[in-house]
Amino acid sequence: MSSAQLAKFAKIKPADIEWRDGLPYSREFDDIYFAPEDGLAESSYVFIEGNELLNDWTSRDQAQFFLAELGFGSGLNFLITAALWRDQIAANADFCDKKLHYVSIEKRPLTQQDFKRASAHWPQFADIADQLAEFYPSLTYGRHQIKFHSLNLTLTLFLMPVEDALNDLIAESSFRQAGIQFDHWYLDGFAPAKNASMWGENLCKQIASLSKTGTRLATFSVAAAVKNPLKATGFQLKKRKGFGRKREMLTAVMTARPQSSCKPKYINLKYDKPWFKRSSLKTPQKVAIIGSGIAGCATARALAQEGVAVELFDAGSQLASGASGAAAGIFHPQLTSDMNLGSQFNWLAYLHLLRFLLTLSQSQRAKVILSQGLIRLMPSESVAIQLLELAKQLGINQWLTPTRHFSQTHRAIEFPCSAALDIKQVCQLMIAQIPDSLIQLRLETNIETLRFEQDRWVLESGDSSDSFEQVVFCGGAHSPILDALGITATNTTRGQTCYFEHALLGEKITQPISEKIYLVPRGDSHFHLGTTFEEFKEDSLNPNSQNDMLSRLNHCLTALELPPLTAEEKQAIPLNGTLGYRLHTQDRLPLVGPAVDLVKLQSDFHLLGQRKIEQQALTQYDRPGLWLNTAYGSHGLLFAVLASEHISSLICNDIAPLETAVSQCLSPVRFNIKACRH
Repeated sequence: MSSAQLAKFAKIKPADIEWRDGLPYSREFDDIYFAPEDGLAESSYVFIEGNELLNDWTSRDQAQFFLAELGFGSGLNFLITAALWRDQIAANADFCDKKLHYVSIEKRPLTQQDFKRASAHWPQFADIADQLAEFYPSLTYGRHQIKFHSLNLTLTLFLMPVEDALNDLIAESSFRQAGIQFDHWYLDGFAPAKNASMWGENLCKQIASLSKTGTRLATFSVAAAVKNPLKATGFQLKKRKGFGRKREMLTAVMTARPQSSCKPKYINLKYDKPWFKRSSLKTPQKVAIIGSGIAGCATARALAQEGVAVELFDAGSQLASGASGAAAGIFHPQLTSDMNLGSQFNWLAYLHLLRFLLTLSQSQRAKVILSQGLIRLMPSESVAIQLLELAKQLGINQWLTPTRHFSQTHRAIEFPCSAALDIKQVCQLMIAQIPDSLIQLRLETNIETLRFEQDRWVLESGDSSDSFEQVVFCGGAHSPILDALGITATNTTRGQTCYFEHALLGEKITQPISEKIYLVPRGDSHFHLGTTFEEFKEDSLNPNSQNDMLSRLNHCLTALELPPLTAEEKQAIPLNGTLGYRLHTQDRLPLVGPAVDLVKLQSDFHLLGQRKIEQQALTQYDRPGLWLNTAYGSHGLLFAVLASEHISSLICNDIAPLETAVSQCLSPVRFNIKACRH
């Protein structure tokens, strides 16, 4: 698997751009990105007018529209479309509740600098272009999702070959009862003669499978290699006068999707994964969230940004009173040399968290960021070198660098964009970003039982009960309803922290340091030290635990060639810190997705791989309306933003921010299927 994953990443390279008279030119495809005379007018004519976009937006009775583009290029088509959508929102009150999902596929993305230079040609789009440039993704394989909340618009960039991207969308669609159906397509790759991989019969079949009756398509090309496969897959074609000196262009409408061939009688375990199928539910008006730690607060924020009201339950008297209650936490991506699926989730989670921090004002950042940058001690020098080489290979070496402060320590790596954050402040800030009309806090309310009754989930606490169409469990290790949720393959660890003061370390250490513990400088020679990973349960600070942390700290200081704490200094540090319990999974990835219907699953798959399973016997294997976003372990800060946006996308029937394979790595059903295989 490792070589296959790295091979995917090797497919993505920055576009090889030559600037000619201030315009971008592709050396690889020997073609221009946009017309030197009037690229803006040409794109508007071919794609906006060719798809009758304005007419469809205003005349179709839809709450959301899905648009896909083959070839993001300079981003011009996106900027034109987003600006047109923005103008409709400003001019038409009916548009304020509508959403636009813009999916674009690109194998050779422009660098951030090249994008800025190209978009400078269109100052009328500066507000949108500047936001995209600020949140510009790393040029790494996968999905990169950016939300423009003020426009009710989501951009999902698929940085991968077009076949991979369409197959990924088809896979995602196959696990949703309603599927994914695009309303409009922009076919804007370089000309078929120069970029054959962007056109062809198989690609047109993929497009057709993601379309519906009435789906429109536009492209500048009228080549037979484009027309014939589109016609064969159910599109009715129409030639239109081309722009400027071009004689013709092509538009198409899906009139009748070809009947799909009959499914095999039995599932094929090499390709089929029916246990990921989930029930079709309408986007709810309100969702209950159990748990107000970092997962619960991030979930509330993600749903509220999509216009879904939330009711947030927690047994504590304040936000983040459980494992998220530690005064400080650090974040950095856990990457492996093979960039496996878990590493890919870690990397995307890192980027999403950094984008969240970018949205904060200067005063908000001052509240949540305790210290900037992070130094991580790797197990050995060879591991450090391997990781730095990987970063260079993937083009992300600005995020992972050799440390400048402890250059003599060859197993140290610096993450200059990482930080130590005040977790409680992060939770409070996330909740403060939600309008009062979309949130109700239900603190000091311990959910003791959960049951499904008359198509609703009933939450009971003491003598009171509440019912909801959909519920997200974001609770932790001490929740009384863990068994009712069917959560498996988890364990609990005890985490204790320590506060202390040390003048010499205050002079030497200005950034958080991480090995098996983490050390956060808090200013004025004060430090926050965390954390233990213990199996026993004790609800008070334990001196042996603190001594163990301090011993680990000394090991870290010695590796950095700093003087360790003396026995007297360790003894003088008072027993002072925080205590919490974390819920972990066996593979250290969180549980993010629909709760599992264990009865159905075990009935259909209890002898998985030992007998034939008929397609027609299969159904959905989730518990409709019940979701899990939990078991973050010690990576709550890192995982929370992306995991919560992913849950929100599932609840709201949006395009997910994660590749299907990565999403399946987080699904709670993964452990149940593993048990069935054995």
